[in-house]
Amino acid sequence: MIYLDNASTTKIFPEILGKIEKWSEEFYANPNSVHPEGQKCRREIEKARDFLCKITGCKREDIIFTSCATESNNTIIKGLAEKYPEKNEIVLSPIEHKSVLNPVKYLIRKGFKVKFLKIDKNGIVDTDDLRKKISKSTLFVGVIHVNNETGVIQDVKEIGKVCREMEVFFFSDTVQSFGKVDIPFELIDFFSISGHKINAPKGVGIMKKSSDLVPLLHGGGQEFGIRSGTENTAGILALKEASEIWLNRKDIFIKKTIGLEKLLINKLKENIPEVKIVSENKKVPYITTVIFPEVKGHDMVIALGREGIAVSSGSACSSGSPLPSHVLTGYGYSEEEALSGVRFSFGWDTTEEDISIAVEKSTDIYKKLKRFTGFSL
Repeated sequence: MIYLDNASTTKIFPEILGKIEKWSEEFYANPNSVHPEGQKCRREIEKARDFLCKITGCKREDIIFTSCATESNNTIIKGLAEKYPEKNEIVLSPIEHKSVLNPVKYLIRKGFKVKFLKIDKNGIVDTDDLRKKISKSTLFVGVIHVNNETGVIQDVKEIGKVCREMEVFFFSDTVQSFGKVDIPFELIDFFSISGHKINAPKGVGIMKKSSDLVPLLHGGGQEFGIRSGTENTAGILALKEASEIWLNRKDIFIKKTIGLEKLLINKLKENIPEVKIVSENKKVPYITTVIFPEVKGHDMVIALGREGIAVSSGSACSSGSPLPSHVLTGYGYSEEEALSGVRFSFGWDTTEEDISIAVEKSTDIYKKLKRFTGFSL
């Protein structure tokens, strides 16, 4: 299998995989217990928290361990809404991850109003429009840092400055950027991180808060009362170690994926001149969405999978029927084009040979599908 779906999830780093069993055996006790075994686990968790505080510049009590970014995003959004009920408006980019959009939709049903920001054809937020949309009723501004479907990167530094100037909370989903690109943490009040996007296991994440929140989960009051539930000690240690690895290798990864992206785009354009690359010059190099005109991205994904190549489509499925990607339609693409997108995302072990084979197979499948418009493999 050639795995080009790293924006969906990543393989655990081999050096971490070998330690998880050891950590699980050694740090098995409940870290909230006062006996020596429990306190041994607590010390390891706090060491991990201290490291993450060091690299993000956050206070200890503001780094909260969760199970994933979805939980983090829900905790931030719903927790802010309950904490500040007098603020009933949210300013949001229209191209957020579903784990942000759906909690916001939940708040709309509770009476909240949402102002969606203007974005240009490359998916970049209009900061002038941001200034106009912030009001005294704004609870928070939410803008994803690196888009999970297209790799488009927002100027969160500028957005953060605007939010500071206008005295409103700024929340950013940094799942696809953490460890890979520089993040101005000091200008982001709330952010989320997911372990399995940075080669740590599934089931562990982080959220940063800069204000009190009403907790999503009620129970034993762990994680400074924000996230009840016994902490995943082995997962937290794995996330800490994966973060450290990325910190040391980030520049190598970016340099490598710039070359891989260039190879992918050049070969595809050479073989299929009509393909469109989404926001080609406004994105990170490790996520690329390609629009294959007149065929469904969903069909491309299935056919490539049968050829041993794992990619994904931005289109959501409802009752087995693909729906257009809200991100691509938000960029101004037609519904037909939005249904034709295929995402290629690279990892540490992606090679030039992987890209060459993927392009060859994509070309053959595209030409076959195009001859049978509407034909679904």
